[in-house]
Amino acid sequence: MSRFLVKLTVFLFLALSLLSLLLIEDGGYVDYFYEKFTTPKTQSMILGDSRSMQGIQPSVINSYFRKGEYATPILNYSFTVAQMAYGEIWKESIVRKLDTTSGNGLFILTVNPWILSKRDGDDESKKVFFEADVPPNNMKFVSMNPNFEYLIKNWNYFHFKSIFRKTSEMHKDGWLEESNLTNDQNTLDEWKQNQVNIFSGFSHKMQPSQYRLTEFNNLVKYLNTKGHVFIVRMPMDSVLIEIEAAYWASFDSDIEKVAEANGVKYFNFTKDKLKYRTYDGNHLDKYGGVVFTKDLCDSISVGMISKK
Repeated sequence: MSRFLVKLTVFLFLALSLLSLLLIEDGGYVDYFYEKFTTPKTQSMILGDSRSMQGIQPSVINSYFRKGEYATPILNYSFTVAQMAYGEIWKESIVRKLDTTSGNGLFILTVNPWILSKRDGDDESKKVFFEADVPPNNMKFVSMNPNFEYLIKNWNYFHFKSIFRKTSEMHKDGWLEESNLTNDQNTLDEWKQNQVNIFSGFSHKMQPSQYRLTEFNNLVKYLNTKGHVFIVRMPMDSVLIEIEAAYWASFDSDIEKVAEANGVKYFNFTKDKLKYRTYDGNHLDKYGGVVFTKDLCDSISVGMISKK
């Protein structure tokens, strides 16, 4: 019996070691979120859903502000609409990942109606929320490499075949690079229609949430004490903009009120929808993301001058 236990222990140790090496080398291909929980705490963050996870590139921001205007490097701590919404739970994860030693952080908070809405599974009166049991909100250790907590809690997010395909990569800085794109217009039209169907469905299932809007305000207020906050609405196709406008007509004015109450800037890029390249109407491709991120940096730079 003792020999069996020794062999089992050795086998488990070797298997765990090999898995750890695999994730250290190729974790960015295996899982869209894993790398975010293996990097050190950060002083600056990009927050939002998949629009910002793909569309705002930290390397561009780091290069633009390399003279020390802000505490860089910045981490893209965005997830997807299936995992995140602004609220108390996500704020706890953000605080865990935040290094507050500098006080000169740069915080880019992206907004849209869906991540400020009440959804199936939410009972706001009882503080029960759909996002409680998914990453990043089910993680206590957010800066561990290798991260065994993530392996245990979120094994279903791993796709090991992606190591061989390498069509999507989650970079160490939190930016998701999508390379599996096409120039075929019929395919692009299908992808766009799929996004239209998704957000049309959202508009019938979700409700604008005063609770989440209040918690978003609280997050802005908190991060404003740790550095400089900028609220951003990202560009997208006009059809999706129309869906969001019909769903929450006062959205921009509601966000403006949050910005004004906290003395921060709100940049609404939906007015520049034709300038940036999306591949499905919703997500910027990596080339459009470079252009957008540079323009965002310009807006931040001008915004800081106007505040002085």
